[in-house]
Amino acid sequence: METSTVIASLLNFGVVLFVLVYFSRKPFGQFLVARSESVKKQIGEAEKLSLEANAALAKWESHWNLAQTHAKQNHIDAVESLKKFKEKAILEAKQESERIKKEAELMSVGETVKAKKALQREAIERSVELAELYLGEHLPAQDKHKLVSEFVELVGHGTR
Repeated sequence: METSTVIASLLNFGVVLFVLVYFSRKPFGQFLVARSESVKKQIGEAEKLSLEANAALAKWESHWNLAQTHAKQNHIDAVESLKKFKEKAILEAKQESERIKKEAELMSVGETVKAKKALQREAIERSVELAELYLGEHLPAQDKHKLVSEFVELVGHGTR
């Protein structure tokens, strides 16, 4: 390559560069300014959205923590309530068993008294039967008549 060609190429490149810089500087500057403002605006909106999201997250976490606290307290209350219910049920069961035991003892005593009276009645009846049988076989007729008379007299005095 010749020097004149190189110089012509450099001169040609310089002119093209000058024309490009001269004519495109203002639109390119406006483009950069507009792009810079657009980026700043988007960054501002992103920061605003980030702040809103952080505020919403903080509010949600606060509600979540409050809900967990309520859930824990409700669990504690439920356990305590069940404990009291259990104690009350056990106490009532003990009282009921004592009542049933006393009732059974009273029934037992009553049945024992009934059985004793029935045995006494049966013993008396059997004794009277045996005495009647013995007296009928071993007592003379004159003594029988005297015994019946005394008995009638006794019954007569007792009914007046």
